[in-house]
Amino acid sequence: MTANTDTPMLDFIRTKQKRRAVTIAVVLGLTVAACSGESPRPEMAAERPEDAARAETDGASGNQEASNEGAGEGKNSNRVTLTEAAFRTARILVEVPGLDQMSAAAGGLQVPGQVEFDPARVAYISPRTGGRIERLLAVPGDRVEQGEQVAFIQSPAFTIAQNDLLQALRRIEALRGTADAEGAQALLDAAKRRLALLGASDVAMQRLESGGAPEAMLAISAPFTGSIVESGALAGQAVESGTPLYKIADLSVVNIAADVPERLLPAVRVGQAAMIIAVGASQTAFAGRVTRVSDVLDPERRTAKALIAVTNAEQRLKPGMFASVSLRGGGAPAARVLTVPSSAVVTDGATRYVFVELEPRTYERRTIEIASGLSGTGPASGRVNVISGLNADDRVVVRGAFTLKSELAKASLVEDE
Repeated sequence: MTANTDTPMLDFIRTKQKRRAVTIAVVLGLTVAACSGESPRPEMAAERPEDAARAETDGASGNQEASNEGAGEGKNSNRVTLTEAAFRTARILVEVPGLDQMSAAAGGLQVPGQVEFDPARVAYISPRTGGRIERLLAVPGDRVEQGEQVAFIQSPAFTIAQNDLLQALRRIEALRGTADAEGAQALLDAAKRRLALLGASDVAMQRLESGGAPEAMLAISAPFTGSIVESGALAGQAVESGTPLYKIADLSVVNIAADVPERLLPAVRVGQAAMIIAVGASQTAFAGRVTRVSDVLDPERRTAKALIAVTNAEQRLKPGMFASVSLRGGGAPAARVLTVPSSAVVTDGATRYVFVELEPRTYERRTIEIASGLSGTGPASGRVNVISGLNADDRVVVRGAFTLKSELAKASLVEDE
């Protein structure tokens, strides 16, 4: 009996132990699985982008250092330094510029210029009294004659001056034949002068004296025959005395402002003949003469202005046009200019430059300006005149310039990479 009673109890205990063992096994299995697929700790995940950023920064710094080291003296894109081997291969030869006495030949000194107004033939059209603009009769581009009406303004001062003249006329009539008639005439003369100062025409005053009614508006007229080149006012605008309504210019004669390099100034003088070809005037040649040569140089361009008066009857020369100016000899004294061999000059589009030796195996590119039309120069002579960009003591590369151009181009490509 005892054995039978104990058996169910033992079975129950064994079953419970098996279940506990299975539960422990499952928990251990899940724990192992979780450990095998565990994500990085948050602090480690945070460290990795920093490490990557630090690596990128270090890499960029290294690249920058390498770039700077590779560029070397490439900080100045106009300089190039040759290695010993490249220098021996290039066979560079340098010399200082020559200095010649050059005078304007039959072809003339060629300098750039620009068409300008003649200051004595340009003016503003302005009212002589304040008021309100009622009408504007001209626009830029119109050609007007001297005395032609171009605007009307409503002016209280003009109205008062007209009434003063009418009162003086009535007073003269009333005092005719008396001792006070002379004083009345003086009042009339003063009223006329006032109207004239306001810009009233003689015709308008004669109409008033003949019994005509006062004018409602003051007419503004052109001071001389010319072209309207600017308009700076609008109808209805209130204006004061002297406010510009128009700018008028007589373009029958214009000036050409020629930029003469410093070294060529001795070859230019007042009265010298010139030929002008303007870009926008169908390449037509215009004759003129130098009227003034400035005593002041442009501090940056090292040029002085020479003004050339040109007859412009057909008004084909327009202010602002660019022109090529050829200054003839005319007995002008010679100018001293620097010369270099043609082999020293490198052309890049419209730009010309030479290489100047700064120190052994180091050279600098210098942009220069060449004068044309001077005797003793040009391809046939083998030398060219340099009017800007060089100094008399510069050591100019006269052989090997194209090698230096190639080396400078390669250095530029390395910097771009």
